[in-house]
Amino acid sequence: QKATNTNKTTTMGGFHSKPKPKPTPKSSNPNATITPLDRAILDLKNSRDRLTKYRAKLALDATKLASRAKTLHSNNDTKMALQLLKLRKYKLHEADRVEEQLLNVLRMVDKISEKQNENEVISAMKRGKDALEILHKEVGIDDVLDLMDEVRDQSEVERRRRF
Repeated sequence: QKATNTNKTTTMGGFHSKPKPKPTPKSSNPNATITPLDRAILDLKNSRDRLTKYRAKLALDATKLASRAKTLHSNNDTKMALQLLKLRKYKLHEADRVEEQLLNVLRMVDKISEKQNENEVISAMKRGKDALEILHKEVGIDDVLDLMDEVRDQSEVERRRRF
């Protein structure tokens, strides 16, 4: 049982119950913004979903038209059956066109994903290069040569002690 009270819909309690507050979606990052790239990906995926539904509808329509044409043909109404078959052919052609559009959308989504991965790899390589530069500054060639000389000297001292 539903009752309305100043444009608020409540259930089972009529005027004496409070409407339940609608939950607000919570983001994992409150400072997150939707970038143009995110918007483009979302739009492409929405287009993909719409095209998939439309393709399924066209396929269903073509099946129904074929069935109706077969029934009409068995009832000796070949002229109408031919018209329905022409309409079915048009629907199938439209389904093929939609399929091609769907493939284009999927390719675009894949390309964007691929480019994002490339950007992440390039960023990681830049960070690695920067880390190497820092390490090279911390440990210079002179330090390495001095350390090698010290190790050689210690090895020589150890070798003399054995004899």
